[in-house]
Amino acid sequence: GSIVNSQERTIVGSLVVLMILLWLGFVWHRDPAFPGSFAGFVVGLTALVLMFIPLLYMIIKRNKALKKVVTKQIAMPTLLRIHIYAGVLGPILALIHSAHRFDSATGVSIIIFMMVVVISGFVGRYVLGLISSNVKEKKRQVTELQGALSSAKQSLKDAVCDVRYSTFAQTSARHIPYIALSVPTSAQSKLFRQESKVLSIIDAISDVEYSILIHDTAKTWFARWLKFHIVISITLYGVLFFHIFSEVYFGLRWL
Repeated sequence: GSIVNSQERTIVGSLVVLMILLWLGFVWHRDPAFPGSFAGFVVGLTALVLMFIPLLYMIIKRNKALKKVVTKQIAMPTLLRIHIYAGVLGPILALIHSAHRFDSATGVSIIIFMMVVVISGFVGRYVLGLISSNVKEKKRQVTELQGALSSAKQSLKDAVCDVRYSTFAQTSARHIPYIALSVPTSAQSKLFRQESKVLSIIDAISDVEYSILIHDTAKTWFARWLKFHIVISITLYGVLFFHIFSEVYFGLRWL
């Protein structure tokens, strides 16, 4: 599970970097004729199909009846992976389709929203997900550490009693001339060890509880980020529909 997630994060992260590099390519390359050519049309149509797969995923996820039918054939985790890869590969092909011809408001809007959707999706899925991972394991660690702290406190109490007894024995020996009781240094050493152990356990509990707090904060931000991602995605689809309508209305140059 974790290895697969790590590999997926690496692959998707590499694709996101590739997308950003392709976008930066406008500094060196522009081909105004390519988007309207047959090859440009094929690349653009493929990009469009891939970019609408995430929309289908959102519809399936939120429609219980449809979700029940679809998940009989394809599990939701598999659909999510398809959604992720299609959501990155689509914009990459869209950038190739554009050939860096950023000379219309619609085209520029599509590129901007597309980049924001992909990056926000990556951050929400992998970055915040990475922060909030292993929370169950951390809560289990807290429970174990609290048990260890309780045991360490009892040992500390016993060590304090031993030191007090040794001090009492030493004081009593001064009033009994013929009895010489030595005070064991081991009792004092045990006390120091138990004090250090209690403090180290308290520090460990504090660290783990802080990481759980970060998880809860990340969970809250993830919910907000997801809403932002959905709103931007819907806006992107609106601009895409307008782009498709414009291309069909004004005609395709290669026909």
